[in-house]
Amino acid sequence: MKTGTETGVEAGTETGAAAGTKPGAGPESKPGAGGVAGPRPGPEAEAATFDFPLVNRTGYLLNKAGALLMQEAERVLEGQGMRMRYFYVLAALEGRHPLSQQDLSRLLNLDPTTMVAIIDEMESAGHVERRRNPADRRRYILHLTDDGRRTLGRASLAVGEVEERFLATVADRDREQLRQILRRLLADRWPSVISCE
Repeated sequence: MKTGTETGVEAGTETGAAAGTKPGAGPESKPGAGGVAGPRPGPEAEAATFDFPLVNRTGYLLNKAGALLMQEAERVLEGQGMRMRYFYVLAALEGRHPLSQQDLSRLLNLDPTTMVAIIDEMESAGHVERRRNPADRRRYILHLTDDGRRTLGRASLAVGEVEERFLATVADRDREQLRQILRRLLADRWPSVISCE
């Protein structure tokens, strides 16, 4: 691989020092009209000039951002021997709202057969217990065990750090506004919760 100096010599161009520019200065810091260096474009300006039609599609942007975030979260959770869907089930069961396997299947968009396998795995690991639903003895309500809560706590810290890095360029107030918008969009779109019907 050629160094920057070798490339400049072959192309017959001057190095930064010979040309009187600052070392390491990129194209964005070259003087513009009138000899005044123009400001480096910010992220919003760069996004506006990105010639890719799908950046104007909200659905695509939501899906792309979510996929990138989940990809990094999956990588981090692998270090704890956990998959993202396993984490989602633990997190969903942390609330006070009683949930069954059927509820989780709907809420997390997971096939019922897959959900049964996940709960079996969690029960074997000592993270979840199945208990009869007092209102319907044919159904089971899922409960986190103490070990399950400890496991969730460690995983939540790891996922929280991933989200913090991913959203590092977004101000706190904008993050909260984003969450509010998404909650508003989903307000009438959540599936019914079977165990509480």
